[in-house]
Amino acid sequence: MTEHPAHQIAHMAANAAEELRGYMNPADPFPWELTDGDHLALLPRLSTAICDLAACIDGIAQMTADQDAGRQLADATHPLLAGCAQIRDAEATLRADQPGPEPETGTRPAPQAAARPSRRADSQAARPANRPER
Repeated sequence: MTEHPAHQIAHMAANAAEELRGYMNPADPFPWELTDGDHLALLPRLSTAICDLAACIDGIAQMTADQDAGRQLADATHPLLAGCAQIRDAEATLRADQPGPEPETGTRPAPQAAARPSRRADSQAARPANRPER
């Protein structure tokens, strides 16, 4: 009998979290060190991932026959969901502290072939303004 795909997906999620944790460790300098803009761009994805994992735990809680274990699992989702809200609030605060985009003048400078946008600009441009990343 083969294992349900959810097992492999949960394993991949755990591995991804462990790998990401390594990149976020301030004690480990990497040549590709993340910028403040990178950190800001990661927050919506991390918040969404935590909320999605909380929903998975809640689903297990609802299907658990043992009422005590089901209650414990359901109770475990509350701080996760509260954490998601706090992450979104912190993201909003950080975004408000950043200088806004310059107003459009109607004319655009000619593109320069050698110019490359910063990682921050790349990460912000990749996500629609009012839509969280998944």
